[in-house]
Amino acid sequence: MTGGGAATPLAVVLFSGGLDSTVLAAHYRRTHRLLLLSFDYGQRHGPRELAAGREVAAHLAAEHHTVTVNGLGPLLTGCSLTDRSQSVPSLVPSEDALRSITIPNRNAFITDMAVAVAMARRAEVVALGVHHTREGYPMPDGRPDFFAAYQEMVRLASRGFHTPRVELPFVGMQKEEIVSYGTRLNAPMDKSWTCYLDGPVHCGICLACLTRRAAFSLSVASDPTVYDSEAIDDPSDPRPA
Repeated sequence: MTGGGAATPLAVVLFSGGLDSTVLAAHYRRTHRLLLLSFDYGQRHGPRELAAGREVAAHLAAEHHTVTVNGLGPLLTGCSLTDRSQSVPSLVPSEDALRSITIPNRNAFITDMAVAVAMARRAEVVALGVHHTREGYPMPDGRPDFFAAYQEMVRLASRGFHTPRVELPFVGMQKEEIVSYGTRLNAPMDKSWTCYLDGPVHCGICLACLTRRAAFSLSVASDPTVYDSEAIDDPSDPRPA
């Protein structure tokens, strides 16, 4: 936290309760007051993810709110995270698998709501945990050029009102670098939830679990995550045989 006579600025953090947003919250906690904003849009793993978010927020003693728009989920057909008729892909991160887990325009619609809150609360920043991957930026609304255009939209939409900045502090980082940074911050990564399923433990083989396992394996940190031991052979090697 900052000291002195000036009021500590507020950061609205888009917060899934996942690994990246948990480290993001710990990052801004050093310099800002936190308002963690989670979203229930009918995602398959929502109950487990949102429960993890509440646990992380309590650990950080942060203000936390969940915006419920779960009526949207049934309308987002074709995405395995919201369409229960689709299977969640596992093991092979193919182009088709990435398309299957892409929620159309998700970053845009949740960031819109976060910006509205930030304008009302006069927050300094709206922060997202968007980061780089070895494949680049696979989600179209997770690219730096998308957010550059989005910031201009915020400027136009907030004329005459408070204008928050949209910040992406991890945009040039790989996930293992975020894990290593989270270790230095003592972020409660053990409380975060990544899996695309809603089981009692991480499945270990969905695309989200694969990236989590790889990130810990390639970082300086040991992995505290409990995975389904029957689903994976070697938790230190997330690559398919």
